[in-house]
Amino acid sequence: MPVVAGITFAVLYGVALLTVPPLPGIDSSGLDVVAHVNDHAAAMRTQALLVTFASLALVVVLSQARSRLTGPYAYMFTIGAAVVLAKITIATWFTAGLALHPGELGSATARTITDVVTMSVPVLTVANIMVAAPILLAANEGRFPRWVGIAAAVFGVEQLIETITIIGPPGSFISPGGPMNLYLGGPLFVLFFLALGVALSLPEDAGSDAPAGSPASDDVESGDTAGDSAGSDAPADSSAAVSGSSPGSDSVGSDRD
Repeated sequence: MPVVAGITFAVLYGVALLTVPPLPGIDSSGLDVVAHVNDHAAAMRTQALLVTFASLALVVVLSQARSRLTGPYAYMFTIGAAVVLAKITIATWFTAGLALHPGELGSATARTITDVVTMSVPVLTVANIMVAAPILLAANEGRFPRWVGIAAAVFGVEQLIETITIIGPPGSFISPGGPMNLYLGGPLFVLFFLALGVALSLPEDAGSDAPAGSPASDDVESGDTAGDSAGSDAPADSSAAVSGSSPGSDSVGSDRD
């Protein structure tokens, strides 16, 4: 189930991103946004449908991952997962809402709503870090494969750097909703949760603990048995020595008598 959900999420979310060109950047006017919405209104609603189903698949992956986490970082993961889903949902509300009445859309309204959606992307990085960090820590404890821990580390570091896009200048690589968010952070977002779904289909790493029935545990058991037998021989020998000394002492006493 987790690997199927991860693949489903990656396919649906990836297709959704490719269905509609990105919204005009923050250096574009409201009229550019209105023109964009009028040209892609039907595709934007299709995109919202794909993202909705992708979110359902993402919930399956996140729920399965949460079951392997314990302690405070499990709560951190839960909060981060909830924020990720909430931000995706709210951003989809706005983008799909723009496409409902494109002919009546005003330039100022279009620009304002687009700015809200644009700023939701770099702020989402914080929620992604709250999801990636517990996976990294759990991988170090053997709850996930080491390679998914590396993927979580790469994703988390990239998202931490990507937070700078909140204050990035318009028209630059690090502008809000710009190339760094779309062409670097977006693919890493999809690939990380795909990798997490694949990792969840694999058994947990047992770590250094030797399972029951393994040669190491057999050696320990045989060692304990040998120790018990050696210990049981010692009282027998000592009792024999005591019993052996008794006749001698009795004979000496009888000779003296």
